[in-house]
Amino acid sequence: MDKNDSLLQARQKLMDYLRLNSLRNTQERIAVLDFIYSNESSVSAEELSRHMSEKSRLRVSRATVYNSLELFENAGLVRKILVNDQLLYERTDRNRGTIRLICGGCGKTTEMNDERVRRQIGEMRTRRFTMTGWTLNAYGLCSKCYASLKRKQKKLMNNKTDIDKK
Repeated sequence: MDKNDSLLQARQKLMDYLRLNSLRNTQERIAVLDFIYSNESSVSAEELSRHMSEKSRLRVSRATVYNSLELFENAGLVRKILVNDQLLYERTDRNRGTIRLICGGCGKTTEMNDERVRRQIGEMRTRRFTMTGWTLNAYGLCSKCYASLKRKQKKLMNNKTDIDKK
């Protein structure tokens, strides 16, 4: 399914949800939904609000962004995830799951693709539970932070050796 089909399906699902719950369809909600579904990565409410105020022709308040995100979550269009103590929102249309590598040094997050892991998680069966999506977070150090840590350790060992020689 391409990006346009995905966006059209999300819009239709939102329209159905709004109609079912006697809520209004607004341009602001559509603009927020469009931004989320045009991005491949997860987005924070703050980032979304900043984008809407800077780049959108439509004035969308921060309250509207937060209210829309809650509405989209209730409609099953987005899900909340916690990455590095930051609350992010991601699309629910891609039920492929997400594997993230999170650096404990600089906080950089990288998404990776490992079909073996995806296949194993997809084959998991649990009684009285239907999986609708998943996220796997692996914590460690990126290459820059790891190299920096090794340099610090080496410097510390050299200083200790110099002190022991005295």
